[in-house]
Amino acid sequence: MADVKIFMVLAAMLLFAIIGTIISKKLKQPVSVGIIVLGIVLGPSILGIAEYDGTIAVIANLGSIVLLFVAGLNSNIKEVYTKKNFYVAFFGALVPLLGGFTVSALFGYDIYISIFVGSTLTATCLGITSSVLKEIGKIKTDTAKAMIGAAVIDDIISLSILSIVISVPGGIGPTTILLKLAMVIGFVLFMLFFGEKLLTWMLDKFNEHVIRTAPRQTFVLGLAIVFLFSYIAFALGLAPIVGAFLVGVSLSKSKAINTLLAGSEYFEIIFTSIFFISIGIVVELNAFVTLFWFIIVLTAVAILTKMIGSGYTAYKMGFKKKDALIIGTGMAPRGEVAFIIALNGLLLGVITKEIYSAIVFMSFLTTIITLILLKYLYNAKGSRSDSVEEIDFIEMKIKR
Repeated sequence: MADVKIFMVLAAMLLFAIIGTIISKKLKQPVSVGIIVLGIVLGPSILGIAEYDGTIAVIANLGSIVLLFVAGLNSNIKEVYTKKNFYVAFFGALVPLLGGFTVSALFGYDIYISIFVGSTLTATCLGITSSVLKEIGKIKTDTAKAMIGAAVIDDIISLSILSIVISVPGGIGPTTILLKLAMVIGFVLFMLFFGEKLLTWMLDKFNEHVIRTAPRQTFVLGLAIVFLFSYIAFALGLAPIVGAFLVGVSLSKSKAINTLLAGSEYFEIIFTSIFFISIGIVVELNAFVTLFWFIIVLTAVAILTKMIGSGYTAYKMGFKKKDALIIGTGMAPRGEVAFIIALNGLLLGVITKEIYSAIVFMSFLTTIITLILLKYLYNAKGSRSDSVEEIDFIEMKIKR
């Protein structure tokens, strides 16, 4: 994409995101759904105004990072990492792995490709689930906390599986794989046990020095920490969004929480709009025709295996049937995590463009279906929404 053209494309993406938001509000549907559909219209499949290139990918990733940072700020570390969440995540990864492998094998793909497709089904798109939960005012409910906590653990498990699957044809030995997994586990444990005290102490000390002269610099420092740990997470083999979420969780007890939430609110609106538009842009409608039945079956299996693996496990761990169904449904979207896994496989020559297209469509369909089902299930549950946070960036006031 030419340097100058990017400004026109960004303008179009934001305008289409606004239109998608307005239409969704009118139809009383999740805003994310409308934005994704408008992304398809904007992309190569229809108007051809925008395409998913490296520049758009970077901006969209910024959106998912900010989105997960805000989700982390609204989380309690003791509620996120629990025994229940671990089991929901573990079986929510294992059952889809087996389901994806089985479907691919039945459609005639070889064992290695089938294992890879199964690995793309293990991950949960935490960014998409968090967005719709925040939109409908359910981000602080028990089911939301279970989904977010399990999704982060799920992401760690799925990307650990990916590191093993990709390394097999390259001849990487078990020692290298175990070392990489040890680094990943070490990073997560560090953030859980030391991140909150260390990062909160550092941010609060800085805030004490600038609160009277330049209070907004505290938000700038917070964002710098987010991007730093997103990079560290990526370097260790995790999705950058995991690092962003862990920083958010670590800073959730900071005295400057109001500043962080207020600053993130407007930043989030812009980049998450581009993020959801980008999901639609990736979709190529022509490929959907040639791979129709494989995509439909893979999508159905992707949703059902999460409902069984995560939902049924949640029920056995003490959640009510309706809440367990909500958890299983909320764990179903694959989104950007599956895109990342699939793109890695394509670049490494592990899968073909045909398989990559199928994974993209599966991710898109699970996203659309899940967003609609989540809103319906929460409405059917009949519980009142959590109060929406009221934020004023200028006055730095927040009602929580």
